[in-house]
Amino acid sequence: MTFRCYKILVILIFASQVLLLGNAWGDATIPYSKGLFWKIEKGNRAPSYLLGTMHVTDPRVLKIKDRVEPYIANADLLNLEIDLTPREARESYNVRIRDDGKTLDEVLPQDLYEKIVRIAKKQNVEEEILRTFELWAIYPILKALPNDPDQEKRESGDAVLDFQLGALAHEQGVKVNGLETVREQLSVFRDRDRKIYLDAMIRALEKPEAEQKHEDLMEQYVQMYLAEDTNSFYQTLLDDLKEEPPEMYDIWITRLLDKRNLNMINGMTKGLIKGNSFTAVGALHLPGEKGILNMLVQRGYQVSRVPCKDGEKSSFCPNQDM
Repeated sequence: MTFRCYKILVILIFASQVLLLGNAWGDATIPYSKGLFWKIEKGNRAPSYLLGTMHVTDPRVLKIKDRVEPYIANADLLNLEIDLTPREARESYNVRIRDDGKTLDEVLPQDLYEKIVRIAKKQNVEEEILRTFELWAIYPILKALPNDPDQEKRESGDAVLDFQLGALAHEQGVKVNGLETVREQLSVFRDRDRKIYLDAMIRALEKPEAEQKHEDLMEQYVQMYLAEDTNSFYQTLLDDLKEEPPEMYDIWITRLLDKRNLNMINGMTKGLIKGNSFTAVGALHLPGEKGILNMLVQRGYQVSRVPCKDGEKSSFCPNQDM
């Protein structure tokens, strides 16, 4: 897979964390609003584990791999949001192409198109590719995490945390399972009228932060993740939706999170019944009334944060109270 295709996949496949930051972190608290690494237990089964990831290559975020590596190496199964096989990668790209013979610059006003091109360049999405995409595929790019400046230096297709965990499992002979397919995940955006996304893009580009310095945005996200503060991730999404019409709430909360959380748990069930499974999904899927952790408890599982081991020190283990 070429680097530019890989970057597009990172932005668009892992849609659960593609939101722009608001002006402040949320104050409200939701269930399981703190913590990234969890043990899942029920009866006499061997425990399973759940990790909330951030789909970036920042070295501080990647340090969590060292903490979970022994658990993955000893697991019988690793569940990821998507097992990005070559077939899935091709599907991810092909499904975004417009089917009406038109290009993006032909259907958008020039000033709007030029703004989109500038933002896409920050995500390493080239204009040549951008011009061919459907509006629903453009919208997540505008809402995406800013590009990691060091990412271009990395040649591996396994650069982001999720891909590295998958590569680790393959190296250790651990079976890797995708909880959903590319087509299933992207149906969250695909099955809506084009006008919804055109209007949403116009609103997004009117906001001052639309072209905010991307390094600043990335740093705010990383700090949330290092603090294991899933509440702030969730509240930021809610804040971002306050002035949006109901159909956008339905896309981002009902379809992108709530329904997918339920599908992910159903996909995890076989591994949970057998025990000794490991699941890694975007951190935004963990908290909330309809988050994965709360729904596991409702199904009779016990969940508890995995404590740092004695002497373990990293971005995620500065002390035992983290």
